[in-house]
Amino acid sequence: MTYRATHLADEPLDYFLQQSDVGPRLRVSDVVLRTNLNPKEIFSALIRMATDSHWSHSALLYLLNDPLQGFDNIFLVEAMTSGVRVASWRNEVEPPEQFTVGIRRLPIEWYVESPRDIAKRDADDVDDVHGIAYLRHVRGLALDQINELYNQNTVDEISALYIERVSKRHNIPLVPQIADHFANFFKTRDESVIRFICSGLVQYSFFEALRRRIINDLAVPEHHDCAISNLNNLHRVIFHPDPEGIIANYVQQVQSGKLDVAAPVPGEVLDLLKTTTPADINNSTNLEWRYIIRKGWIWEIDKAPDGYMPQSDDETTVLGLMYPVSHSS
Repeated sequence: MTYRATHLADEPLDYFLQQSDVGPRLRVSDVVLRTNLNPKEIFSALIRMATDSHWSHSALLYLLNDPLQGFDNIFLVEAMTSGVRVASWRNEVEPPEQFTVGIRRLPIEWYVESPRDIAKRDADDVDDVHGIAYLRHVRGLALDQINELYNQNTVDEISALYIERVSKRHNIPLVPQIADHFANFFKTRDESVIRFICSGLVQYSFFEALRRRIINDLAVPEHHDCAISNLNNLHRVIFHPDPEGIIANYVQQVQSGKLDVAAPVPGEVLDLLKTTTPADINNSTNLEWRYIIRKGWIWEIDKAPDGYMPQSDDETTVLGLMYPVSHSS
C-alpha cells in the first residue's frame, strides 16, 4: 500500500477542535500513538528500541470538544505506570518539538448494529456515525479502569511477558523460558486482577467492548444475527500479531459451543491482549492512518496511487514514521 502525507496546518491545539457543522476531524476511540523525544525519557527510548518502532505510547480518544455542553478541550484516556487517567489533548502535543503524535482509526463498516443501536442514532448529530455505540463502549471500558491502579505483581507479570516476547523476536537464547517461568509465577500470586500498560489497555478495550456487545445481543432473539456476524469479525479488532491463531481458536470454540462467550476469557487470550505494544498499533492492518503531527505540523495521511513519490524531505520523514525503524531507515 502506498501513502501520501499532506501538510494541513501548524496548530494541533486548535485544528482538531470542532468548530463547525462539517463534522469532527477526530472520532471517539481513535487510537493516538505518541513518542516523547525528551532525551531524559530513557524508558520511552528503550520501548522504541526493543520494539523496532518510532512510537513508545498509545491512548484512546475519549471526548471531543463540545462548547454547547461545556467542553472546550479534547481528552484522552490512557494507561500510565501509576494507573489509568484522563489526559488533556494539550499534554499530548505540547511542546511540539518534544512530542510526535500519530492518529489511527478502526474501520467499522463490518460492524452490524442492533435494532436498538440504530434506533438511538441521531441523524442531526455529526458525531453519530455508524457503529458509534460500539466506539463509545470501547472508551467506556477503558475509563472503567480509572481506579484500577497497578500493583507490583501485575507490573512484574506484564514485564516478564514483554521480555519473553522481545527475546523471542530478537532470538535471545534461554530468556524466553526464564521469562515464561516468572510470568506464570506472578500470575498465580495475583490472578484476580487485570492491569494494563498503555497499548494493552487500548487493545483490551476494543476486544472486551465487542465481546460484551455480542453477549448482550445473543440474549435478545431479534439481535442474534448481529451477534453472530460481529463474533465472526472479532479478529478485526485485534492489533497484536497472532501467528499461533489464539483469537481464531477462541472464536471457533465459541462458535462450536465448546466455550461460552460469557465465560471468563482464557488466559492465553488475555496475555495476547495485555502485551500489545505501540509497535503493534502502528503495524496493524486493522487500523487506518488518519494524521501524523510532527514538530507541530499536522499531516493528513491517505492512500496514494502506485508509484507515488513524496514531494519533500518532510513528507518522506513523516511517511517513514508509519513503518518499523528498520524499514524506514
